[in-house]
Amino acid sequence: MLAMAPLNRPSFGFPFWRNRNLKRIAAVMSAGMILLAGGAQYSLAQAPRTDRQTNGLIMLIEFEKIEGVRHWERQLDRRGLTALVQAQHNVIAEYPRDFIRLSLKGYPIAGLYADKAFWDVPYEEQFARMREVKQAIEKTTVVTSMRVFGSKYFAYDENTLRAADALGVEYVLARGTAGERAIIYAPKEYKAKIISVSNVPFGEMGTGSLCDYSLWARGSTDDDFANVVQKVLARRPSDMILVSHAYLGGTKAKWWRTYEKALESKDVQWRRFDDWVKAVGIIELPYEKIPVNREVKYEAPKPAIPFERLEDVPGLKAGSPVKSDGLLCQ
Repeated sequence: MLAMAPLNRPSFGFPFWRNRNLKRIAAVMSAGMILLAGGAQYSLAQAPRTDRQTNGLIMLIEFEKIEGVRHWERQLDRRGLTALVQAQHNVIAEYPRDFIRLSLKGYPIAGLYADKAFWDVPYEEQFARMREVKQAIEKTTVVTSMRVFGSKYFAYDENTLRAADALGVEYVLARGTAGERAIIYAPKEYKAKIISVSNVPFGEMGTGSLCDYSLWARGSTDDDFANVVQKVLARRPSDMILVSHAYLGGTKAKWWRTYEKALESKDVQWRRFDDWVKAVGIIELPYEKIPVNREVKYEAPKPAIPFERLEDVPGLKAGSPVKSDGLLCQ
């Protein structure tokens, strides 16, 4: 598996994350040439700007509360859209009717194992944990199968793909490898595909998902988040995943406004999950040639403004976020 390092990323109001390791830079350049040789249109070193609308997908993550997910649902209903939803098992168990309703509307309910990052974890353990998550989701909802799975930090390795194939899971979530451009990789040795999410730089704290929590936990404000999203949309990457920890972006007024503006943007064609997948140019490569991003530069959140002091969306009663180390959107 080719290690991925940030290179030539645009500025979003944060200092560049500077990589001085020439070997890693050479690896990125090599990855770009591999993709070009394989028929891919763009290098991994940057997210390409296109003249057409960005192919956009909304993804929601939830660890404890349901109010944010419900608010997102109402807003997406008005627009004829759905989202990819990844919820921890305790949330699904506590609010089964919500997730049954979402699944009936076509929301894919992705599996989440937040206790451990699936990097270099034995196959037997990964298979057992993924099976537990899959069974819990399918017992609660009316979906026939769990199609998408992600572990802590969107970590995966070859054992994750082996387990996904054994359990009939179609997609495994991964950290971003091409800036704000989301990519689907199809490893030739496996049936499961890898969804590499959109990524943006955050100065000395490295890169993170295009997500409200990524900025809030790094000490950024809602204005910082709005600036990042605006600049990403203006660049029109070919494909993009905009993520929200629903208890934050779905319940806090100023953070929600950025998502609301993004949903109205003429630069993006927002799509349901299956339509989004169909519009992505899938890149097929041998597993060892697929770039991987294992960069996690921080774990403990350091917000500038505590969650409890953020202004609520009118009419919503939002509790505090779960105190968990299972941080996915980093």
